[in-house]
Amino acid sequence: MLRYGEPQVAVGIAFLVIALLLGALFVTVARHTVGDVEYERVQTVGYWLRKRWLAFLCALLVLVVGLSLFELPYAKGSPRRVVHVTGLQFAWIIAPATVPRNTPVRFDVTSKDVNHGFAIYDPHGHMIGTVQAMPGYHNKLDLTFHTPGVYRVLCFELCGLNHHAMQASFTVR
Repeated sequence: MLRYGEPQVAVGIAFLVIALLLGALFVTVARHTVGDVEYERVQTVGYWLRKRWLAFLCALLVLVVGLSLFELPYAKGSPRRVVHVTGLQFAWIIAPATVPRNTPVRFDVTSKDVNHGFAIYDPHGHMIGTVQAMPGYHNKLDLTFHTPGVYRVLCFELCGLNHHAMQASFTVR
């Protein structure tokens, strides 16, 4: 069940507010439009609005990209703890099985046999990260764990008859 304060609820409320404001704007414009409007006037106003809308979108793009640079995992210079993960039918080998809290962790994920989906679930059952485990490849997943507890690892891709039993866990302290 979703609770207030979760990202999905915030995005849903923001979408609803924006949709209602746009709807009110459309109704207002429709009510105040009476009869025919000269093409030249529409063209002049349209070009004026288009220039400002483009400038606004460019400024918004620069702002969003600039703010997101602070959240990139490789932008931070702190050392990472590396956890080696190997998937094989039908088990996960995770070493080490204990991860420190509030420390950047890099999962180095591979497979010995077939493709697997490496998915990490927090103690509340929410998926917080996923990456493919493929034979011959080492895929990386960078996470920082702030909540202590036992985190479950499940296979996220059908890999055989005992796919449902392919589970493991590690502890964040």
